[in-house]
This record gives sequence, structure tokens and C-alpha cells, in this order.
Amino acid sequence: MDYKRYSESIKRMIMPQSFPLGVKIIKKDEPFPDGVVRPSKFGIKVALCQWITLARRWGWVVGTMAEDINCAPCLAAFGFRKLKSKADFVQFIMDMGYFHSRDLASAMAEQSELLKPGEIKGIVIFPLDKAPLSPDLVVIYGTPAQMTRLAVGFIYNHGRLISSETGFGLSCLSTFMPFWKHEPALVHPGRGERMLAGTADNEMSFAAPASYLEALVDGLEQTQKKGLRYPMQGYLLYQPPLIPPMKALEEKLMDL
Repeated sequence: MDYKRYSESIKRMIMPQSFPLGVKIIKKDEPFPDGVVRPSKFGIKVALCQWITLARRWGWVVGTMAEDINCAPCLAAFGFRKLKSKADFVQFIMDMGYFHSRDLASAMAEQSELLKPGEIKGIVIFPLDKAPLSPDLVVIYGTPAQMTRLAVGFIYNHGRLISSETGFGLSCLSTFMPFWKHEPALVHPGRGERMLAGTADNEMSFAAPASYLEALVDGLEQTQKKGLRYPMQGYLLYQPPLIPPMKALEEKLMDL
């Protein structure tokens, strides 16, 4: 698959302010690629969302494994470390102040699709146009208007797109979950990502299995031909009314 061409098409039609990303999920029985920039190079541990931002804004090929991460919810969510009990996760989201009652927190914990401990070894993230290996996922950040444009491109060939709410955290898991669900999602970055990774107030993301990429770009191209494009084209072919001060001034103007 020509990932560079697809990346250029997305950049041309969506105009995102950061690089469209490819993501490779490294399974437990697969080797971790050489030459990938990991936090240990700088003597630090990070939240996974920081490394997403590094890839999409700096253009680096980066990756993490369990020993690179110091975000406890991320360690639990990706199965890099094992939860003793789901009750511990419930207590965490209660302590963070996300829910009014333990019943609500418990219901959310039950709905949270945490990965099985040991299911994956690590994650590699890179600008799609550099693609050192075939990605499992494509992730694109942008404004709500840009996400609308992406959604239009997707539904042209598929007709349905889900939305993932992440206000209580774990944006990283929501971003990568389309790999396991086998369907794209619009993701609303949560509190942690905006605090730690510098994701802007006006940003959200679109994540899709890489197998959807060809159809997505085709949908963008076909809908662009019909005039559905970004920037959105506001209608300007009308005569605005004159407010009283402007009308008063107009009456004092003289023809040449």
C-alpha cells in the first residue's frame, strides 16, 4: 500500500496541523523494531499520549513498551501491568472525581474494554508518509470541522461511524481500540491527554484500521468532486443589510 501517497492526499484534502499517523501494535510474540525512539533514550518514562504528540508534531518514529510508561491507567488499560481487581480501577476513577457515585463508576469500569495482561508487547507510532513498517492503524488529529470532513469521506463507502467519549481518561486506549474493534472511531481526547500531551482545546482525532485507508481516501476524493471540502465553504453570495450608522454614512456619500 502506498502510504506516502495516501498521507499526501489526506494532508491536501483535510489540511491537518500535525502529521497523519500510522500505528503498529507489537504482539507479545513479535520482536520490537530496532531504531525506534523510546523514552529511555532520554532517561525518562512518559504517558503514552506524550509519545503520540511527539510523532505527530515532531515527525519522529517512536515507540513504547511497559518499562517506558509511568501512567498507571495506561499500564492497566493496555495490559502492560495486571490489575489485582476491577475494584481498584473503580476506586481510581472515583478518586479522580469522574463520577458522582460508585455505582456509576462501577458501570463505567465494566464497560471499559481493557486489554488482557500480556496481550501486546508495545506500540510503534510514526508519520504515515514515513511508514517504516505496515501500520495496523491510522490516526489523524484535527479540528471538529476537519473531523467532519473525514467522517464524510468515510461514510461515502461505509455509511457508519461511531464516536468515543473519553472525558474520564484513557484517550490512548480509545484511540487504539479501533484495532481490536475493527471499525473506525471519532475520539474526544480526555483530561490527561490535554494536560500531559499538549493536545489543544480544539483538537480531536479520527482512528481507523489501516485496512480502511484506501476506501477512506477514495471517499474523500469522490466527495471533494461534489464540492464537500475543507475549509468549509461559507455562503457569501448575498447582500448584507446596512445597519443605521452605515446607512447614515452612505446617504452622505457623493457619486463621482
